[in-house]
Amino acid sequence: MNLTELKPSIEWTRNRSSYIGGSDCAAILEESSHATPLQVWMSKQGLVPPITDNPIMDFGHYFEPQLAAHFEQETGFKTRRVNQPFTDPDFNFLKANIDRQVLAGKGLDSTAVLELKTTTSQRMKSLDGELPREWYIQVIWYLGICRYSKTFLQVYLRDTCEFLEPQIIDPNPELFEEMKHKLVHWWQTYMEGEGRRPEPVNGEDALLLYPDSNPEQVLEITPAGYAMYQELQQVRDRKSDLIKMEEHLKTKLKEKLGKAERLVCGGKNLVSWKSQSSTRLDSKAIRRDHPEFYKQYSKTTNTRRFLCH
Repeated sequence: MNLTELKPSIEWTRNRSSYIGGSDCAAILEESSHATPLQVWMSKQGLVPPITDNPIMDFGHYFEPQLAAHFEQETGFKTRRVNQPFTDPDFNFLKANIDRQVLAGKGLDSTAVLELKTTTSQRMKSLDGELPREWYIQVIWYLGICRYSKTFLQVYLRDTCEFLEPQIIDPNPELFEEMKHKLVHWWQTYMEGEGRRPEPVNGEDALLLYPDSNPEQVLEITPAGYAMYQELQQVRDRKSDLIKMEEHLKTKLKEKLGKAERLVCGGKNLVSWKSQSSTRLDSKAIRRDHPEFYKQYSKTTNTRRFLCH
């Protein structure tokens, strides 16, 4: 089976615009570090190009059967792919596309969800044993839509080539109902409503809405806008003071460390200051000595720079 066969079909991708799926939930609820409500809305409205697969996404598609096979070998359970989404009985625009079903039998009383993820050891370590919030929201959504009693989460660490032990995640009916209420409201407001869109929540959103500036256009600020400007100035002043304080405390702790690498308390690492080296391309030297080579491999990106005067 080649990679194209493992990827979602064009029709499946196109149909995603007609409903809310598990991977949309965290973004719409502003619980995602990768996407925002506005970005989901623009994607479903066809206002931005579809996400282009990258090597990490390709790896996830390619490795999914191997990850499922490992789960079967470790647990003794049987799994199967599901080619159609599950649909909420109350709202047909709420759906769940699960990776696999875990079939009942051999110690499993009822069918369960199998969710397959690939990530890195650094990401998992940074979460200190917790699941990424996006994953948990996605799994709770699947359990609520499918009405299953548990999810098995099987994770593979790409950088260390390590399979983690499968985790069992139980339903959270209270969270699911809260999510469902908010997502129904979002869909009816922005997808079924006329002329409304989610508000931008970060600079990336603002750039999507207004990618280009008009040098001939100048706006006189309103009283409400001026109050916002003053508040931003105050926040920046506090931020500057905090940055100075942070640098002062870091320097004092470095003095405590001296030549030591770590400060600990009862065996627990608090701070570290390790020697390291890095190698970077000297772009100025390349531009000076090999201008044609520099021009060949240079990439121009357009953005808008926000300055507060």
